[in-house]
Formats: sequence, structure tokens, C-alpha cells
Amino acid sequence: MVGRGAGGDRTVYLDAIAEGIVLRHLETAYRSGLRFRLLSEELGARDFGGSDLVLVDPLDGSLNAKFGVPYYAITLAVSAGDRLKDVRVAFVVNLVSQEEFSAELGQGAFRNETRLHAAGGWSNGRFGIVQVDAPHPLDALDRVRAVLARADRLRILGSAALNLCHTATGGIAVQLAPLPVRTFDLAGPLLILSEAGGLATTLEGGPLDDLSSGLTTRSTLLAAGSPKVHADALRLLSAAAA
Repeated sequence: MVGRGAGGDRTVYLDAIAEGIVLRHLETAYRSGLRFRLLSEELGARDFGGSDLVLVDPLDGSLNAKFGVPYYAITLAVSAGDRLKDVRVAFVVNLVSQEEFSAELGQGAFRNETRLHAAGGWSNGRFGIVQVDAPHPLDALDRVRAVLARADRLRILGSAALNLCHTATGGIAVQLAPLPVRTFDLAGPLLILSEAGGLATTLEGGPLDDLSSGLTTRSTLLAAGSPKVHADALRLLSAAAA
């Protein structure tokens, strides 16, 4: 640990290295004439003279990286404003496999150069893989027990960005965050999921679009690769909460 980032999380040495690399590239872009605002998980806000907002998480899944678990990514997004619905471009790279996920508003989502059309994940009354973002699993899993009871397999993988990207591929049937997570971490990956045909809401089914993409806003999450799978998961959660 070398400090704390602007988002409040601990900054480990790898976080600092990754952000330094990203910042050098952005400074080069600025010198070439591009103008933008920057919001980075570690550095916080920085003005590069423009209105477009560049969102950077230089190492999503840094705890995995710290302990040598090969599942972590860099996530970038460009937004026309400060809300989730303002994101126009998203880019996520698995820093281990070099797999790239990208999306542009209205232009579809891609895994490397293959267009994504997420679907499936639900057959014979069961979900294939259900993934949970749960830093404190014992406090979180009970809230989503109704979905977990229908899951063939449960995963807690540790990178919110990659989890949503794999939901966009259909590999993960349902992605859950039973306890509030930072919307900043979701901003780019949510566009990838949406452009692939998936759907994300709060755990109760509420909209996410008007939430801030800043470092302090948090929300629960229910995401799936298709509206049907999302509706089935939401129905189970709603019935259990009634």
C-alpha cells in the first residue's frame, strides 16, 4: 500500500504504476491538441481544458493483481457529461489475456473484433454462472439467495469491469452487486453491456442512467445479457423480498 486514491480505496504499488502510464499517454494527447477533463480512481479530477470527461480506472481488480490472480483490467470511458447515460465510448482490456472489450454508443459492442450479441445463460429454469461483487460475501449473499438457488455455479471474480464484459458475452448469466458499489467502476462496462443487448438496473429494478459517474456515488446492481434473463432474475429477487 502506498496511499489512498481519490475514491477512498487503498492505492497499492501496482495501481500507482498503472495510473502513471495512463497519465503519460493522456498528457501526450493533450500536447497533441486534444482537450478533456480527467477523472481517475487514484488521482481524482484533473482539467485538461475540455468538456468531455475521460474516466479511468487504471487497475480494476488490483487486489487480484497484488496477489497474482490473473483477472484484472484497465477500464477507460469517454463521456459527454457526469451521468452514466452520458458515456459515449468504453474500452476495457484484460491486462493478463490482452482481450479487449469496446463499445461506442449506437455502434455495438465488441470482444476484440467480434461483435457481441449477448444472450442465453438461462435454461431449464436455471442460470449458468452467476457472478457476485461482494467484498464482504457473508453480508451480501443472503440478499440474492433466490437467484443463487437457481445458479449452476457461483463466482466472485474480483473485477467489476471484466465481470460486466463477460456478462455482455453471455458467459456470465447474471451479475449481482447486492451491496452498493461505485458507479464510477461501472460506467464504461455498462455501455458495453447495453450495446451487446444486455440490461442493468439496481437490485430492485430501478434505473441507473441518471446516477452520477463520479467517485462517490454508489448503487446496487442487477445485470444480465438479455432483458429476459434480467426479468427472470428480478422476479426471483422481488418474490423473495415480498
